[in-house]
Amino acid sequence: MAPNPRRVHSGWMEHHGDCLGVVLAGGQSQRMGRDKGRLPWRGKTLIEDALQRLRHAGCARVVVSGDYPEYPHIRDLIPDRGPLGGLASIAATAPETRWLVIAIDQPLVDATMLRRLLEGLSAGAPQGRLVCRYGEEQMPFALLVDPATRDWLQAAVSGDAGHRSLKALQERLRINALASDAATRACLRGANTPTEWHSLQGP
Repeated sequence: MAPNPRRVHSGWMEHHGDCLGVVLAGGQSQRMGRDKGRLPWRGKTLIEDALQRLRHAGCARVVVSGDYPEYPHIRDLIPDRGPLGGLASIAATAPETRWLVIAIDQPLVDATMLRRLLEGLSAGAPQGRLVCRYGEEQMPFALLVDPATRDWLQAAVSGDAGHRSLKALQERLRINALASDAATRACLRGANTPTEWHSLQGP
């Protein structure tokens, strides 16, 4: 059975023990035409905003998956392996067993939604459901990372074979899916193109 999260209140922020916050930002942003992580969003860059939301959700430590030397980050050990490659690189060094993972281009996902994922992870762990997400949406998600999962991640991104998708990882760990209504799905929208980016910013 997974350990219960140790919650430490600090003002209005609640820390969830050893939880690691991960921002997946290692993509090439080819369709956007510029680095998505450094796009401006409400007075900050998308990376700065994502890191802040993870901290407000209760993550004791946060890292960016990608090459961003000005922030706490972990570069991909094996290039061109997509988001799973980023997670495998983090798993090679990060000791934390509970992770909260968000995509760089989902700025409408607020800290309250992220905290619900951690709560859902704790609720699903006794039944062996080690991933929590909203409905069928693969991002964002919370997961428990045990030694077998670390080994699986490394094997999945090594060589020319293996499953290099988040779907394969999540299905392996079994999913606790939270309810996802229309309002929730609207907040889960991402942006891969300039048109989608402008849509996220509203009228």
